[in-house]
Amino acid sequence: MGHIENTGTLYLEGRIIMAKYKSKIKDCQLIVKVKLSSKEKIDERAMDFFAYRRIRGLLRAKIRNRLGGTSIEYSGPKGISLYERLKEPVERHDFYFIMEQIVDMFQKLRKNGLSPSHIIWDIQHVYINDITREMQFIYMPFEKTGNQTSLVGFVDRVIHSVVPVPDEDSRYITRFLYFLEGLDGFDAEQIERFIRKEDKEVVDTIKTRHTGQSGFMTDKPRDYYAHYNGDEEATTILGDGEATTLLVEEEEGTVLLNEDQQENQPILYRVSTEEKIRIQKSVFRIGTKRGDADYSVDNNQAVSRNHAEVIRREERCFIRDLDSMNKTYINGRMIPPRLETEIYDGDSLKLADEEFILYL
Repeated sequence: MGHIENTGTLYLEGRIIMAKYKSKIKDCQLIVKVKLSSKEKIDERAMDFFAYRRIRGLLRAKIRNRLGGTSIEYSGPKGISLYERLKEPVERHDFYFIMEQIVDMFQKLRKNGLSPSHIIWDIQHVYINDITREMQFIYMPFEKTGNQTSLVGFVDRVIHSVVPVPDEDSRYITRFLYFLEGLDGFDAEQIERFIRKEDKEVVDTIKTRHTGQSGFMTDKPRDYYAHYNGDEEATTILGDGEATTLLVEEEEGTVLLNEDQQENQPILYRVSTEEKIRIQKSVFRIGTKRGDADYSVDNNQAVSRNHAEVIRREERCFIRDLDSMNKTYINGRMIPPRLETEIYDGDSLKLADEEFILYL
């Protein structure tokens, strides 16, 4: 996907919330900049929440105060608008992936005490990654709340925008539409039960692949480990459906990975070469010294011989800088050497000036 930039006006609960927005793809990241009107008041509680925790599926938000006014900058994995995706035919399985992600987002917001009415429920401003099929939503952290009317209307617009794949039985759309019409508003639990009956794999995929999403960072090890020993909000990731067989060399011998194990392996996308690097070990070293590194960064003298390690613990990932000369960065922020820092799906990792994107 090349450089794409769009501009326009956003709406929340049927009202204009700002004069302008800009969205673009830059360095494999989706960036949406939203300029607020002077009437809008930021909910400080919500911004504090997002400063320390991240909910999978919400674009990360930062407040920018400049002379021209206040704006919010959103960022996350690259994607196209759902509007653009729905111009292409949609298979039955992918249709339910979209619907379950809407349900899942509603449930996670409610679980964390956030109002679903602050989401921009608009197919022009919900984004979907064409590789992982994961959707990204915009949460507007305003004090004023609304109701679920726009969410119900959003689901209806998605359904009526779907173009079924030719020759595929499309009666599932009619069944789903009639089911929704029988509900009293948006009932996430009943909708999820319906989707499970239609396609159990969709719900299982979204619900069973969880990672902690706190975003907590500190240079004090005691505080770091005390924080991560606590309960974390569980969020989800979609698989890309790929399944191959390969052998991984471990210290105790050669292990044959089954399809499920490979599907759960994180991937580093090297921006400069477009390589997809599977994180096959619990401790995966990156550097330029062949033989020591599990992945050797060629053609870059700024990267150290043993630069950093990606560490897997169950379904979470951390990165540790190995006292490299030119440091390691997460989303532009330098991390302390030798201290494990958690990384999340869509994060930009820079080893010196070599950029990678993490896909969990």
